[in-house]
Amino acid sequence: MTDVAWSEFTVEQALETQASSCEQVGSRLYGVLLTGLLADHRAGGITATLLDGVSERPVHDAIPLRYLAAGHRLALSGRAPRLAPHYPSCGGEWDGTDRVVGDFLATVVDSEAEFRAGMRRNVQTNEVGRAAVLASGFSLIVGRHGSAIDQLEIGSSAGLLSRWDHFFYDTGESSVGDPLSDVRFGPEWWIGERRPTLLPVEVRRRRASDISPIDVSTSEGRVTMLSFVWPDQVDRIERLRQALKVAGEVPIAVDRADAGEWLADRLLEEDGTGDAGGTARVVFHSIVWQYLPRSTKDRIREVFAAAGAAATDTSPLLWLRMEPESRDYAALRLTTWPGAAEETLAQVGYHGAGVRWLTND
Repeated sequence: MTDVAWSEFTVEQALETQASSCEQVGSRLYGVLLTGLLADHRAGGITATLLDGVSERPVHDAIPLRYLAAGHRLALSGRAPRLAPHYPSCGGEWDGTDRVVGDFLATVVDSEAEFRAGMRRNVQTNEVGRAAVLASGFSLIVGRHGSAIDQLEIGSSAGLLSRWDHFFYDTGESSVGDPLSDVRFGPEWWIGERRPTLLPVEVRRRRASDISPIDVSTSEGRVTMLSFVWPDQVDRIERLRQALKVAGEVPIAVDRADAGEWLADRLLEEDGTGDAGGTARVVFHSIVWQYLPRSTKDRIREVFAAAGAAATDTSPLLWLRMEPESRDYAALRLTTWPGAAEETLAQVGYHGAGVRWLTND
């Protein structure tokens, strides 16, 4: 879906679209809840009061998900006693009915100021499940170039995926990562006949940025991250909790910056990185591009063109990204300089499951 199409969506259409999406990707709880909130919006209820006027692009800015996350955040913090019993993430059990709608709306009335604050909070799932396809891409890069990695992530949120090499991966044919890690990806994450060859990757330097980073060294930051995950998807919740533990053991400073200017400073700066050979500079991101302003996208393209012109076979520049391809799946793409050759490496579900590897590497 293009930015132009998104700009034409109303809040009502955003709620309807998100309800359908949640049902499709495995959160029936949120599908039912959003359908009820859509009815409240159509009736001019408090949902309309809070959501209308927040954004001119309610789909693009994930306004329905901001609304839901504000409630989940209160439940996780023990401040939504009517809502928490419906949420498995909080130890509750949803009964499958729409009673959750009334309890959500009652929570909004009781904590309206908290919900208004939540409507200003960007959605940042930092979905850890996407690490499986990214690890596959990084392994391919090392297999081709035999290089250590200078890693730069944009749209990093809390930087959880910047720590991808501290998780464990096993395709059934090859494995890599920390075998003692509690964040584990087994053969079920890859589908189809082809499997990537997973290889050890030396991350020589890891750097990250986000326009609004979340500090998961704080309890508030950790609860905020958990609030963006859908409460009935307990596997995702548990994987995120384990990834937050890894984050506590592997500190990374996520710079607060516009992605275009941050990359310009890092890729065009004269710091000698890559000049001596043996290091591949890899810029990566996942489900980020659609949220960037056009000016930022243009600046990133300019930076790649300039930095790519200086890349060599022994010091390549690579752009690895998992971004939307269709309603049902995203694609992992790679552009390599010198040469600016672009290819599609894999198709994958939006939360990272179902990696369909497309190349023989």
